[in-house]
Amino acid sequence: MKDRVCTNCYHVGQPTVQGMGSFAVDILMWLVFFSLSMFSSVFPLMLIPLGWTIYHIAIYRKSTCPECGRLNMVSTTSKKGLKALEGPSVVVSYSAADDPDRKDEAQPKT
Repeated sequence: MKDRVCTNCYHVGQPTVQGMGSFAVDILMWLVFFSLSMFSSVFPLMLIPLGWTIYHIAIYRKSTCPECGRLNMVSTTSKKGLKALEGPSVVVSYSAADDPDRKDEAQPKT
């Protein structure tokens, strides 16, 4: 898997793959349909939990950032990835009168 960059915390690395939701529903479906197919001898019923499990794995597989846990991991070669590799683009500006360390410019001239 390629390295990815998080657009939230700017972490570069491999994403963590997590399945959203609980697999307890899958286990319950397998048990119910297995028992139904065994008692009724209708074995094609086993296709229902198989299809559900494949759907569950395919749809609910998400790549999350290992640092912040968000779903904001993008490829490092994409447009968003290249912008995220530059880091945060926040510019903080303040006037010299607000800075207590700069005594010479902090005093208003009269």
